[in-house]
Amino acid sequence: MITRIEQPKGWNSGNLSDVPPVNGVYVLRDQNQNILFIGSVGSRHLRDRLIGHLQVNDVPGVRYFEWYQTDGPRSAREKARQWIARYRPPFVHRRRRIAEAAPILG
Repeated sequence: MITRIEQPKGWNSGNLSDVPPVNGVYVLRDQNQNILFIGSVGSRHLRDRLIGHLQVNDVPGVRYFEWYQTDGPRSAREKARQWIARYRPPFVHRRRRIAEAAPILG
């Protein structure tokens, strides 16, 4: 089951602080409400993930966000996969293994 919590909100830290720590799917949109990115969080850290995107600015042009609460991590991942296939957002981040992401210091 998936529940839309609110209409899209402005992309700023004040609005992000209202997001509870839940499992869910989130959508980042541009000024014309076009979907730029779809992500999922299954570890009850939705707010933290959104704040991370805002701080790093890894999805350029975001003006709005919305989120949907799911029953758990599996349903969040599955819904995000379905929506990515359906809406084909221009920004898709693939998870990298820690060994690939961390530089080797020697």
